[in-house]
Amino acid sequence: MALALTSRRSTLAAVASLLAAMALAAAVAGRSCRVTQAGPEAAVSDMIHAAKTGDRDAVLGLLAPATRDRLAAEARRATDLVGGAQRYTAKDLLSIGSSEGVPDPTDITVVEEHGDRAIVEVVSPAGRARIDLVKLDGRWRIDLPQYGK
Repeated sequence: MALALTSRRSTLAAVASLLAAMALAAAVAGRSCRVTQAGPEAAVSDMIHAAKTGDRDAVLGLLAPATRDRLAAEARRATDLVGGAQRYTAKDLLSIGSSEGVPDPTDITVVEEHGDRAIVEVVSPAGRARIDLVKLDGRWRIDLPQYGK
């Protein structure tokens, strides 16, 4: 009986030591790895995902402030046009259509990056598009300078 208890204690001690060693190795390995910030292509990918799921809040959040400001100005103009009977917001002007039957991008590549500005090219079976991005507060935002002009 004493032998069985000793053997069980040895096994438990070995398992505990193994778990402690694994935790220590993970902690040390984690400290040596640098976490990199998501690049501009990640913002474009997030935008595509948000649009496909119909998440207008996420889409609005991924837009650059200048683009959101233009949307807000257009919303005020739309409110004025209807005589104030309906009040529009920037989010109301976001039109996210069905993505059913729209092929997913085959490639999302940063083609140009200079400081806080970048251009990302999206390639899909439907064609190619280039998207301007601006980095604000450490996060990439999609800039649509042509919108509202």
